[in-house]
Amino acid sequence: MVDPAARRFRRPAPRAGTFLAAILAVSAVAVGLGSCSGDDSASGSPEGDCPVAPVSVVATIGPWGSIAEELAGDCAHVTTIVDGSRGDPHDVEPTPADRAAIEDADVVITNGLGYDAWADDALAAASSKPAVVVAGEVTGQETGANPHAWYDPTIVREAAVAITQALQEASPTEAEEYYTSRFQTWEQSLAPYDAAIERVRTGAAGRPYAATEPVFDPMAAALGLLDVTPSGFSKSVSNGAEPSPGDVAAFDAVLSGGKAAVLIDNSQTDSAMARQLATRAAGSGVPAVEVTETAPASATSFVAWQVAQLDALAAALGL
Repeated sequence: MVDPAARRFRRPAPRAGTFLAAILAVSAVAVGLGSCSGDDSASGSPEGDCPVAPVSVVATIGPWGSIAEELAGDCAHVTTIVDGSRGDPHDVEPTPADRAAIEDADVVITNGLGYDAWADDALAAASSKPAVVVAGEVTGQETGANPHAWYDPTIVREAAVAITQALQEASPTEAEEYYTSRFQTWEQSLAPYDAAIERVRTGAAGRPYAATEPVFDPMAAALGLLDVTPSGFSKSVSNGAEPSPGDVAAFDAVLSGGKAAVLIDNSQTDSAMARQLATRAAGSGVPAVEVTETAPASATSFVAWQVAQLDALAAALGL
């Protein structure tokens, strides 16, 4: 297990574009710490292409777990606590097995921003002190900001840097080059994601949308879309409260009045209100695009999941 001192990765100094410089900096630190930290990393034998024994990584939610798996390759065993099969990520009560996984982890990846506060409680109760990557806070965001950070393309890249740095510090120095190569391969794999974002941004910037929940809002902002969801409705949903009749009526007016070019619908929620709004959109000729907080089982990767949703949005907007 890694030394608990200075092991909370929130805001990495380098950006993804200068990652090789970051690797050099981390390598210099690791060389200095090698004699005291090498024996505390993973024990056992190397696996697959990894030159060292794999470390244990726990991600609180699927998006970050998927990215961690791609970045770590054979050099880590990644456990994701909340994936697409475990219901609403907001309502998780960690099981004894979840707490044990966090206790035994070398690296824990949380979302932060109040989204998975249950993980903070589990970490505080753990006797071990793993490296912690607070993925949603790597660009300086704080609780109160939209917590669906994996829908922000900038945060996705910054979080990948922080995750890779944490993996390097949790592993012997022999693994650094492996992690560098994995990061470069992962960054190249973002090409379809970047292209899908640019396609919508170029063709639909300024187009209005409404959303049953603010899940997709960070991506919508990156695309340059205009949010016309009634503010009272959004605030109520974000706070876990039922929107007032007036807010629902205002949302109905947005849809029936043709003020939204598309409805973004979080299909993972069991909200009767969301289903009602999706029906109203269909009756008003407003196309609906379904998004989810965690990837469906059919998604082969984070990028594949995101691109499928972006392609659906492009089609709904006639691009």
